[in-house]
Amino acid sequence: MDYQEVHELIKMRRSLYPAQMDETKSIPDEDIWKLLELANFAPSHKITEPWRFKVFGGDKVSKFYDTLIQVNSEWNSVDEMKPIAKKLQGKAEIVSHVIVLYMKRDPQEKVPAHEEEYACACAMQNMLLGMRSLNIIGYWGTGKAAASEAMRKALKLGENDKCIGFLQLGVPKILPPDSTKRIPGDVKDKVEWM
Repeated sequence: MDYQEVHELIKMRRSLYPAQMDETKSIPDEDIWKLLELANFAPSHKITEPWRFKVFGGDKVSKFYDTLIQVNSEWNSVDEMKPIAKKLQGKAEIVSHVIVLYMKRDPQEKVPAHEEEYACACAMQNMLLGMRSLNIIGYWGTGKAAASEAMRKALKLGENDKCIGFLQLGVPKILPPDSTKRIPGDVKDKVEWM
């Protein structure tokens, strides 16, 4: 693989959402395993490999979104929850699989927790980069619910573990043209050579 191939792979990575997913199709579980294998090649300091996954597929997808509704209800009023719950229930009818990525803290704490979180983010990026090759679309959801203590408990994570986010996946209705991806600002504006 040369630089241009790597450049194109990274440049073509993008987030696509349930509105662009075909709710009549499901991702084969073997393709989910392929994404998880890519994630497993992420770097980690002292080889702690802190990434762990909870996969929701088939009828379990609605269980995940029910949990997300329950977690969100802890800080939203009943009135605020109505549109949130409706939106999440709609996703449950479209999304094929949800991969919850969490950090399993090294019990020996050989490295700082933030380094383990960075390693998990690399695992997520590996999956995001591999999706297109498997005709999978989706996005990495984070936010208050993912980082909450309520979610940690709902997922039955260890006391020192941390949810990194949710990869919500589906089969595309049709892939939009490559040109729809946002072009980042010039890297020269973000670098200071020392």
